[in-house]
Amino acid sequence: MERSDDIFVPGRKTIDEVFDKSTLEVLYELMKHGHIQSMDYPISTGKEAKVFRALSPDDTPLAVKIMRMNTSIFKEYRKYIEGDYRFKRVGKGRKLIYTWAKKEFSNLKRMYEAIINVPMPITFSNNILVMELVEHQGGPAPMLKDVKLNEEEMEEVYNSIIGDYHKMVNEIKLIHGDLSEYNILYSDGDAYIIDVSQSVPTSHPRADELFQRDVSNLARYFQKSGVETSEDIIIGTIMEGNDDHA
Repeated sequence: MERSDDIFVPGRKTIDEVFDKSTLEVLYELMKHGHIQSMDYPISTGKEAKVFRALSPDDTPLAVKIMRMNTSIFKEYRKYIEGDYRFKRVGKGRKLIYTWAKKEFSNLKRMYEAIINVPMPITFSNNILVMELVEHQGGPAPMLKDVKLNEEEMEEVYNSIIGDYHKMVNEIKLIHGDLSEYNILYSDGDAYIIDVSQSVPTSHPRADELFQRDVSNLARYFQKSGVETSEDIIIGTIMEGNDDHA
């Protein structure tokens, strides 16, 4: 999209997918309060959200994640909110979606403050989350699944991810819940964990199940990529020094 005084350029196909009246109003408020200067182009599309590149007033690249206002998509996500002591009132309809965005911001903030490699969260409002744009070679960082790395580079990424997961479990007591090569960005040698809306406390009723899913995904991908590891090795490394089970 061309940068101008207008938020959007009419007629773009992507607009109708997430930009209803209430979302446009929230974007306007975010711009008025100095969080966003302009919106550029979509960089990621998923069933629950679309992510756009944007610019802050000082021209810092941003990622603006807009949750789709389709409540049928989010009904299945209640299970990640219910049982989370931080969110007593889940709500229905739009309130459920707003809680989902708030949950992602809260998880990102806790991870970022624990010096875990995640995009820096900036603010959120209703169904919109604004965060740092992770870049690679002058553009938005690709998913790990889309980059070609040699064995040494892949080993470094593996160690980084497992180290960050160790911090998540042992320092801030969170389980990612959907970690795979699709939810890791690669940026100039660094790996960033993303899409943390479904992340739950280690005390959550489904924590064990979600932890095992993450471990299985990581073992499958990194084994296929030439890293000598296994589910048992990953669990042992993550849980090292922790007397409690995830």
